[in-house]
Amino acid sequence: MITEEQKQLLTSYKEKSYINSLLAEQSYDYFNFMKNIINIPLILSNSAMVIINAIITDQDLLKILNIILNSSTGLILSLISNFKVYECIQQFHQLQIKYNKLCHEIDSKLTNDTENITVDFIKSVIDDYDNITSSQEYSYPQSVKNRIKKQYTNYSLPSSLAIDLVEIKCCNKN
Repeated sequence: MITEEQKQLLTSYKEKSYINSLLAEQSYDYFNFMKNIINIPLILSNSAMVIINAIITDQDLLKILNIILNSSTGLILSLISNFKVYECIQQFHQLQIKYNKLCHEIDSKLTNDTENITVDFIKSVIDDYDNITSSQEYSYPQSVKNRIKKQYTNYSLPSSLAIDLVEIKCCNKN
C-alpha cells in the first residue's frame, strides 16, 4: 500500500503526462498545418511549370520562367528542410502516443489496482516520464504552450510550462 504523498506524486505525474500529451498533440497539429500551408505554393508552382512548359513555345522565355519556378520550388523545399517541419511532425506524434500511454498506465493503476502499487512502480513511472521528456529534440511552439498553460492552471504542469522566461538586464544604462 502506498502513502498519500506517493499517491499525490503519481497523480502529479499522470497530470504532467496528460498535459504533455496535449502539448504534443497540438504541436503536431501546428506543424502539420505549417506543412500544408508551405506545400500549397509548392503544388501551385509545379502545376504552373507543367502548364508553362506545355503552352509557351518561345525557348528564351520558357528558360527564364523555368529558372524562376525551379528556384521558387528550391526555396520552398529549403524552408521545409530548414524548419525541420517533417521531423517536428514525427516527433510530436510519437511524444503524444508515449505520454498518452504513460498517463493511461498511471490512471489504470490508480483506479483499478491501488493495493498493488509499489515503490518500484512509482520509480518506473518517473523513469519513463524522464526518458520520454529527454527524448524530445524540438520544443513546443510558444503559442501552444501559452494556450495550454492558461487552460490547465489547476493541473501539475510539466517543467516546459512551469517555468516562465525571465528577462535579464545585464547593463544599467543611465
